[in-house]
Amino acid sequence: MSRARTVEIQANSRPVSFLKSRVLLCTMGSLLFAGLTTVGAMIQIPLQPVPITLQTMFVVLGGAILGPGFGALGQVFYLVMGSSGIPVFAGSAAGMGILTGPTGGYLIGFALAAVVVGRLIRLRTSLWWQLLTFYLGSQVILSLGVLHLGLFYTDGFREAFTVGYLPFIPGDLLKIIATTSIYRSYLALRRARFSR
Repeated sequence: MSRARTVEIQANSRPVSFLKSRVLLCTMGSLLFAGLTTVGAMIQIPLQPVPITLQTMFVVLGGAILGPGFGALGQVFYLVMGSSGIPVFAGSAAGMGILTGPTGGYLIGFALAAVVVGRLIRLRTSLWWQLLTFYLGSQVILSLGVLHLGLFYTDGFREAFTVGYLPFIPGDLLKIIATTSIYRSYLALRRARFSR
């Protein structure tokens, strides 16, 4: 085989190799955020019927850093682990029954929130847009949670809103500010790395 042909084959194989490396790296990132969501579940304020946890911070941060696809994949990994019996849900709970329990709507909302944040965060780079994006991600989770509570676990949506939305507002605002700060620091570190 001629040298020119060898160089051509190597050049053509680089994009494929790069794509495989990127997919592997992002999949590892998805597993990392599934783990971080698990850690977030352990840090909680035990309220009924739904505890306040740090999970949502890692959910929206995963969507922002990994993008909509791999951000959502991390939450799918998390839900699969918990549903299969690994005690990763809040209160070290596990099993498919958790997804149909009071917290089920919030948990299902994790993957959708990662998609929403992953798509919106890349549209603009301003601080206010990032704050708004993380706020909207949080609202996706809370809305699905309240919907699930209102349909199956409370006497209507007014009660669901009272017990499944209002208690979360102060903590969510703090988490949104913290998440935005972490994300902007991540972007600054990434820019510094690639500018070398």
